[in-house]
Amino acid sequence: MRRRDFLVVLGIAVPAWPMAGQAQKLGRLPTVGVLWHAGSAEEEATNFTSLMEGFSSSGYVEGRNINFEHRFPNEVPERFRAMAAELVSLNVDVLIAIGNNAAPYAKSATTTIQ
Repeated sequence: MRRRDFLVVLGIAVPAWPMAGQAQKLGRLPTVGVLWHAGSAEEEATNFTSLMEGFSSSGYVEGRNINFEHRFPNEVPERFRAMAAELVSLNVDVLIAIGNNAAPYAKSATTTIQ
């Protein structure tokens, strides 16, 4: 996924999040599962920072009113499969796949998480 495409998706998803968050039950923070393609947050520095700043600028602070579950499969197909399944098993509210390689694995892991 090119940076421009990523920022467009982020620009659409983040403003819509407050409307979805209002329907959440009190006491449970919404959880966003993120399946990256690289091996670490440092390798994803630009995109990682953009994602977190996007949520922060919309008023979402990790641990206070939202939780994130990040997984970094390091471009290994078996790890993509396992980590996508792990995020689904955690019952995340939203599943985001970053990168062209991550998207098919996230899509095949679930049909119910948006």
